[in-house]
Amino acid sequence: MTRNLALFTPFAMLFVATTASAGWYEVKNYVGTVGDVPVHVSLQTFDAINHGEPRQWQVAGSYYYDAHRTPIPLQGKRQPDGHMALCEAAAPLSSAESPIVPARSAAHPVPCPISLNVADDSATGTWNDGKKTLPITLRQVGSLNDTNGAKHAVTGVVEIPMWYHTKKQLLLGIYTSTADCPASMRHLRLVNIATGHIDNDIALDCQAGMIMTNIYANVSQSSVPHSVTVGFQGGKMGSDEDIDIESHASQKRK
Repeated sequence: MTRNLALFTPFAMLFVATTASAGWYEVKNYVGTVGDVPVHVSLQTFDAINHGEPRQWQVAGSYYYDAHRTPIPLQGKRQPDGHMALCEAAAPLSSAESPIVPARSAAHPVPCPISLNVADDSATGTWNDGKKTLPITLRQVGSLNDTNGAKHAVTGVVEIPMWYHTKKQLLLGIYTSTADCPASMRHLRLVNIATGHIDNDIALDCQAGMIMTNIYANVSQSSVPHSVTVGFQGGKMGSDEDIDIESHASQKRK
């Protein structure tokens, strides 16, 4: 099957034309609290691939409350001083779309409730939905930056909460970097939303999870029962694999 070009954002076509030694992912992972509630937060910036353009200041992200384990997509903008204004968005319906930020309404009086000041290894700020304001305190636990062609682009814990999730499971892409396999999603971990237990941990081949511009879109809904679709870098246009999350089997689609 020919890979649908609609799966690529405009940035993705830029990536295909670049050298294999340099990528476009600049991601930092954090743990901390909103108020006194524990959270995991992942934020992606675009300094390298959009340097000097307005899109340089865009931010994408995904976070979840540890007690609920349902990913919340983030879209926002960053100032040169590191300050970020982030909107809580609805998950995209397909890999061809971006998360949708709800319009201001009585139900969503503050579509962009998160304000963060990001330092080298931490972030602080507030969450304000128009009704209450809660402090945010985060510490960095991992990062992925393959924009300079580094062989070891991953440091610390880089578990990416994908925007797509099943009814029962949070999907975490586990990214690592080794001498024989540069930054790649080498495992897909399925965390039970209700219990927090790990239902499955599926090993993936090198170059998994490295094709979509927003790293959080590298796992998406599959048309194959009991499966999810994982995007792989490689070749002219990359490829998809439908991963059976029950039996670990996969079928590659170009």
